[in-house]
Amino acid sequence: MNKFILFALLTIATQALFENSYTIKSANKMQDFRAILESDFVSMVYFYTEDCENCQRAASLVEKVAEDQEGIINIYGANCDQINKDPNSVNQLPYCSEDMLDQLPQISFFEPPQFKINPYTKEPMIATEHRFQGEASPQSLGTYGHKFIPNNVIRINTLAELNHFEKTDPKLNKVILFTKKKETSPILKSLNLHYFERVKFGEIVASPETQPLLDFFDIKDIPQIIGLENNGDNTYNHQIFDGDLLFKPIKKFVRSLASKDRVPYEQINEKPKEDNRRNRRSKQNEEDDDTQKPQIITPIKLDQNVFNKQLLRNDKPALVHVYKDQMHKAWDDSIKKYKSLFDYYELQVDTQQDEDLAKELFIKSYPSIRFYQVGNVGKKKSNKISFTKEYNLEEINKDIQDLIDDKTININEQTLQMQLSQFIADNHIVVIYFYQTPIVGLTYRVLSQLQEYYGKYKFLSFKNAPEMVLQQFQIPTQPAITIIFREVTDKKELEEELKPEQVRQALFTGKHSYEEIKSFLDSFDETKKTSHKKVIEISTQEQLLEHCNKKQKLCYIALLNGEHKRLKHDDILTKWEYQLEVLDRIKNAHGDKQASFVYIDASCHDEVLLKFDISDDSLPNFVAYQKTKKLYSKLIGRFDYESINKFIDKQYKGQSSNIQIQELEIFEKDCEEVFAKRREASQQSGLSDFDEEILKEILEEEKQRKKELEKELKKGKKKNKKSKDDL
Repeated sequence: MNKFILFALLTIATQALFENSYTIKSANKMQDFRAILESDFVSMVYFYTEDCENCQRAASLVEKVAEDQEGIINIYGANCDQINKDPNSVNQLPYCSEDMLDQLPQISFFEPPQFKINPYTKEPMIATEHRFQGEASPQSLGTYGHKFIPNNVIRINTLAELNHFEKTDPKLNKVILFTKKKETSPILKSLNLHYFERVKFGEIVASPETQPLLDFFDIKDIPQIIGLENNGDNTYNHQIFDGDLLFKPIKKFVRSLASKDRVPYEQINEKPKEDNRRNRRSKQNEEDDDTQKPQIITPIKLDQNVFNKQLLRNDKPALVHVYKDQMHKAWDDSIKKYKSLFDYYELQVDTQQDEDLAKELFIKSYPSIRFYQVGNVGKKKSNKISFTKEYNLEEINKDIQDLIDDKTININEQTLQMQLSQFIADNHIVVIYFYQTPIVGLTYRVLSQLQEYYGKYKFLSFKNAPEMVLQQFQIPTQPAITIIFREVTDKKELEEELKPEQVRQALFTGKHSYEEIKSFLDSFDETKKTSHKKVIEISTQEQLLEHCNKKQKLCYIALLNGEHKRLKHDDILTKWEYQLEVLDRIKNAHGDKQASFVYIDASCHDEVLLKFDISDDSLPNFVAYQKTKKLYSKLIGRFDYESINKFIDKQYKGQSSNIQIQELEIFEKDCEEVFAKRREASQQSGLSDFDEEILKEILEEEKQRKKELEKELKKGKKKNKKSKDDL
């Protein structure tokens, strides 16, 4: 069903769109979009065609947004007529595809990536697209785009935090905004990007708790902006901004304080995201009551191997206790408080090797508790969150509440129905968290980021839901969790259009602890109700027949390169380990499907490469194979989770191109011996005449066998053309 944007302000444009606008840039070529995808700023792109009447009428709306958001959000106009004329652009930009043209005008926002480089793949990261849906006005578009602006503004709550804010990065002047709003100002967030590492930005939210800060600066009227100009000895002159609270006047004030050159921040990650003090005593507090029988948790002993292979790859937050003789006073209480919500590790420093590991953990004093957030690969140097012996449990809890991001999908009354319809139709299990507190509950935030739920569950959060919505979902008290899911008697129905009678709801009625909520979520995952499907290695014809030749059963085969066992993927994993990790995630996401998941060391068993018409240069690869129909299709693209996941989805939607294949065979081999012979062959020097003769015979035999298999394959191809049948 086509979804159109409802424009609130429509006026007829008499000139070519944005012809005379200096605030709206053109995005009609690939290089224009490359700038958008790599930008540090949020971009709004308006897609249109020249003969689209609605596009022409809405042009003044876009111009008004560009005027209001100048310096805050970059605004672009994308002429699909021009894009589709450029062969380089039309093949690489999906935004103006044929099925999108009849839905114009469309507006998309592009959110800058959190990291420039993906910590897992080491590839550059690009912006994330968010398609705008709903009634468009200058206010609604601005509000929607503001939430995607990266926030590096530091929240200051106490005089001690102010002192820390002033003393760090002493070469930089500071700017502080005093406000009543709990959400960081989009103007301040964008100015932080404009003057990144040239000015340090902070904010103070007026409340009884921050009144000492207001008194210190003698703040009478709010909002107010004060500049702190460093005298060179960590004392500051206070400059009060007395202009209009608009972007341009404030930018002029900030520019007068900015250093000429960038000075790298000492602590770029020190900001808390939200004041959580009022939240501490509310119903939102999801940790178990201290009066209950304590759960016994034994921390894992930390060494270099555990650090690299386990801690840094966890998708749960973790606490690491590093000590010598004296333990941290809050360690035992932290375990009692958070229980299974976190993973726990201990390092008692006795040896030089322990000292080296403690340095890698950025431990500067003993005892300390080191906090690791979700997804730490590649962030060992940038993530320095630790609690020294002075910290008590309350202070640790406050920081942890602030540090764990909210990755849930925030919804409201307007977006609820649209999001539910989309996710349920895509066969996702939808979890909705209803709450009234300032931020989403800690337990729910952690659960929503577990890798095992990726691709199957969608985690939504609804703050201050109206009474009508609460009655609709039968929510008695808040916080509350409910699950919306699709119930079918036959899995084939999942491939058909969604029917209203298939939609079901289940309300969580247990205690808001990690174990109980997780058990509730897992009960809706069919793959966890049955035996856990494993990715099995195939190395013999007998194994192939057992796992891939069952009647009407699809077999997903990963073709790996055994020689990658010695090559590094990153600082932690070999390429082989990374490929198996990708397969494990794929298996967990699609384990409910009627299919086998196996892998073959195709660099050793290269006879399968000839059958699938894949060269050894294309390893690793991924194919879908079914013996009964003598069909297969192969992955086109990178061997990563996203690409393979899309490949499998296309299979089940009947959108893949399938190729006929002759009988698949695999020969039993000693792969280590095969690799040894190849290494020997590559070392031409130093061989005796006798050795060279033997080597030539071995290589000639392999060459002849490959030719025979290639001849057989070509015969099969002449008899069988490509098929579009479903697997």
